[in-house]
Amino acid sequence: MARPLASPAQPRQRTLLALTILGGGALALLAGYVVGRLNLGGHIHLALLVALPAAFVLGLLFIYARQTLLWLIILFRANLDPMLNMTKIGGGSSAIGLGGLLNGLVIGLIVMELFNRQRIPVKRLLLQTWLPLLVVMVGTLTITPRLVPGIKNDLSLLSNAAIFLLAFVYVRDKASHDAWLRAVLLSTIGPTLYGLYQIVTHTGFHDFQVGLRIDSTFSHPNIFAFYLVLMVSLLFVVWRGGVLAVGPRVRRLLPLYILVLLALLMTTKTRSAWGAMAFFFLAYSLVMERKLLPLLVIAGFASLLLPDVRERISELTTGNSGMYYQPLNSFAWRKEMWTAALRFMEPSHYLFGYGKESYEFYSRLFYPLSNGVGPPAHNVYMQVFFDGGVMGLSGFVWLLLGTGALVAGVRKTDRMEGFLLLMLVLEFALVSVSDNMLDYLVYNWYLWFVLGTGVSLHFRRMAQAAAKPQPTHGTVFERPALARAAQRGR
Repeated sequence: MARPLASPAQPRQRTLLALTILGGGALALLAGYVVGRLNLGGHIHLALLVALPAAFVLGLLFIYARQTLLWLIILFRANLDPMLNMTKIGGGSSAIGLGGLLNGLVIGLIVMELFNRQRIPVKRLLLQTWLPLLVVMVGTLTITPRLVPGIKNDLSLLSNAAIFLLAFVYVRDKASHDAWLRAVLLSTIGPTLYGLYQIVTHTGFHDFQVGLRIDSTFSHPNIFAFYLVLMVSLLFVVWRGGVLAVGPRVRRLLPLYILVLLALLMTTKTRSAWGAMAFFFLAYSLVMERKLLPLLVIAGFASLLLPDVRERISELTTGNSGMYYQPLNSFAWRKEMWTAALRFMEPSHYLFGYGKESYEFYSRLFYPLSNGVGPPAHNVYMQVFFDGGVMGLSGFVWLLLGTGALVAGVRKTDRMEGFLLLMLVLEFALVSVSDNMLDYLVYNWYLWFVLGTGVSLHFRRMAQAAAKPQPTHGTVFERPALARAAQRGR
């Protein structure tokens, strides 16, 4: 177990730690000031001013209070992209900043906890989920044309697996399960408020084809959209009486908050996220509460009355051929690029692909409409096949199937949570057809932590049930049943 930041029974250690944080923070702040002036010719780089003290404090938390560090990451990571991007040093895909430190800390957390002999089924979990894909993707670094971006991306994938395992370390019972999920849901407050601010001020992500799209505190509207799909799915199930216990006052406010998040989802203009959200609501109404089906169908048709929604959907009916110099719509453009990628691939690369991050490197060659700038695949299945061949694609499919099997078992102990977790995996598999889901780190952290939280509680419950002494033949527990059987025998 991670050591606490300070124990009430140890006032001297607590005072010493506080003085260490204050003194070290002051020195780091001074160092950031000096580095900022040196790097920018006399102009203070505020990001560096903040980055060094933040790195110092994070390091202390990693040493003394690892559970607190993870709690802070879960609570605030959705708010940090704008600041973390400002701390990057270097250019392009090789830039590194405070976000890289957070990735390293998450990986370090699971290493430290396993080193402290935390009893979690690491081998089983990794073999059933992340390990095959990670092995292939690390192996393809030997042939990649983009080594530094490939290493960075592999570390991001490793951090996804790490945060999944950390849920098994810290979720020990229903109380800790609920506490962690509350932290996940509280992470929505900052992005929600900033997204509403962007709507009011008409700021956000300006797409020259689509117009204004709300991206909130995320680096792209698509990432914000998938994060919202995840949070609305979780909140909706909580509202309907599952997964997490909430008071009556909070339960009355949940529908309003869900509607606010759905409104923000509309403003991202991310059609695949809309489809995933509709898929969740349809599945819920068919499997869990059929009485909601008419209401949800009416709500779906009502959303088509919104001009932005209607326009985004109608765009898919035009621009499918590119004839008469008509620009391709986004999905037709993707299909053209995927076809070009398959034509470009040689049979000798079918097994192991062209190397990690190679799709973006070669797409500028095989896709003429890229104008010399290599676009990413916008399809995880295509991306892992091009980068890692059949082995990479098999690793990703294994991840989906293995995780799906894990979460499907949760229904044995909690039907509602089992349904939710399975839907989250299906949503991820669905949107991976048209988006770069493995590159959306913030979304992945929340997704895999929620999945790990639910499966961990399920494992604990199953272990407790197995540990309970089973009644033997003829005990007081069985006597009523035996008496009834004897009566029927007469």
